[in-house]
Amino acid sequence: MSTPARPLRRDAQRNHDLLVQAARDVFAAKGLDAPLDEIARRAGVSPGTLYHRFATREALIEAAMQEHVEQAVAIAQEAYDDEDPWQGLDFLMTRVIAFQAADRGVCEAIGERRFPRGSPIGRLRKQYDHLAGLVIDRAKNARQLRADFGVDDLAALVIGAAYAIRSSSARTTLQRQLDLLQNGIRR
Repeated sequence: MSTPARPLRRDAQRNHDLLVQAARDVFAAKGLDAPLDEIARRAGVSPGTLYHRFATREALIEAAMQEHVEQAVAIAQEAYDDEDPWQGLDFLMTRVIAFQAADRGVCEAIGERRFPRGSPIGRLRKQYDHLAGLVIDRAKNARQLRADFGVDDLAALVIGAAYAIRSSSARTTLQRQLDLLQNGIRR
């Protein structure tokens, strides 16, 4: 029988919270491979404190990105709850592209990184993929979507559109990316 984890001391909890927020900020700007020393510096703690709180980069990513991936799952659930198949898919694409365009770390956590199935983000990703698959299948069944379109296609298109929007050289908008993508996947 395992014993419940003891709550952190107040100062340790504060450092934990500062590190998680700093990681979110740095990952948003630079991606999940951003230097950990920069995260510690932004949090106002030593690199040793960061490594004491989070033994691995993956543990820090999990802590920083979990809330964001939960938001992606909520978006997919809301898309699935929309009774109109195309409106549900449009909602999912619009919200997830905007979410990922605004935050490089989220883009990598949701779209590019593969987390172990048993990890918290791995389980959330599985839930997101399942809901997105249901939204896609419903649009296919309504004959509004190409029959060969799947969750992996959605992920690739969303990542590409988010990158194009985030890139200063692309000079494109969310609506332009959606129009191009949706015209390509409609049946």
